[in-house]
Amino acid sequence: MSSPTDYLMLSRRPSRFLGGLVLLVTILAIAALYRSALPVLQAALCMTAVLVYCWWIWPRQVSLRHAHSITGLRFDSHGWHVLRRNGTEAGANLQPDTFVSAFLTVVRLREPGRWLPVSVILPADSASEDALRRLRLRLRFSRQRWAATE
Repeated sequence: MSSPTDYLMLSRRPSRFLGGLVLLVTILAIAALYRSALPVLQAALCMTAVLVYCWWIWPRQVSLRHAHSITGLRFDSHGWHVLRRNGTEAGANLQPDTFVSAFLTVVRLREPGRWLPVSVILPADSASEDALRRLRLRLRFSRQRWAATE
């Protein structure tokens, strides 16, 4: 029989803190480029790149409205699983560069067949307190946290 700690389900929700942080960093980057000594054309290209990145990241990490945005994480006896908004689920391997703190948790997972790992950014307001606490405990103290999925 499995114990309750062998199963973890985290449902992710949009984060106001992350949204405010993305907007603040975007505004500061544009202000820094405006005040820089770069030629006007180069500064405008860099500002456009910053705005395009903000436009690209917003539905995937902040509002979670993109079809492929990660809306949940599950850990069970078969390992880690990524749940997407479009209803798909994929097994994944936890990467060693996962970051855990009291206010921010960044879970890095590599799905089989993908070149780059995916990052799941979890500020304190992005899920229930109990689920985030259990996730942080699992990530900090699990002996098999980097075990491969089956």
